[in-house]
Amino acid sequence: MEHELGPTNWWPAETVFEIMVGAVLTQNTAWGNVDRSLGALKAARALEPHALAALEPEQLQDLIRPSGFYRNKAKTLQSLSRWYIERCDARPDGAAGIADDELRAELLGLFGIGGETADDLVLYVFARRAFVADTYARRLFTFLGFTVPTGYPAFHKAFAPAVLASGLDVVQLQEFHGLIDEYGKAYRTDEAKAESFLNGFKM
Repeated sequence: MEHELGPTNWWPAETVFEIMVGAVLTQNTAWGNVDRSLGALKAARALEPHALAALEPEQLQDLIRPSGFYRNKAKTLQSLSRWYIERCDARPDGAAGIADDELRAELLGLFGIGGETADDLVLYVFARRAFVADTYARRLFTFLGFTVPTGYPAFHKAFAPAVLASGLDVVQLQEFHGLIDEYGKAYRTDEAKAESFLNGFKM
C-alpha cells in the first residue's frame, strides 16, 4: 500500500489543534465540508483552544455549519477544548503523565467523543500508538477475508492488539491509517478492490 499510494502524510493540518478540531468535524461528513468549516474558523481566528472555548455556542455553530450536526459538534468542540486546556495546558505534551489507556478513557468520557475520534486523537495529537478501526479499515479487513465483528468497539477490541503487536511505531501507524483510508477512497467497492494491487493478499 505504501509503495502504491504513499506517502499520505496524514493527518492534513497546519497545527495540532487543527487536527483535534478536524477529527470532531469529520464525523459523518465529507472532508470537503470539514475544510470549509476549518476555513471559517481560521478566518474568525478561532482555531485555537482558548479562542474556540470562549466563543458563544451559536457563533461556533454558524462557523462549523458546513460540517453538519453543528449543534452537537459545537458542544463537543468546546468540551474537548476545555479539557485540553485544563488537563493538558493546551499542549499535547501536557498529557505526558497520562497512561495510554487512561488518556483514551478520558477522551471517551467527553461529550460526543466516540471510539474512532478518540483513537484519531490518541494517534495524531498525542502521538501514542493506536489503531483507528474506522469504516475503511472494516471494509478492507472484510475484503481480505477476516471475520470482522459489528460495531467500532468490538472491531477495535478484536484487531487493535494484532495491529499493535506488529511493532509499527507511531509514525508508521499514522501512515497505516492514512493508507487504509486512501485505499478505501480509491477502491470503493469489492469489485474495485478485486482488481486492485491487494487482490493477491486475500486469505
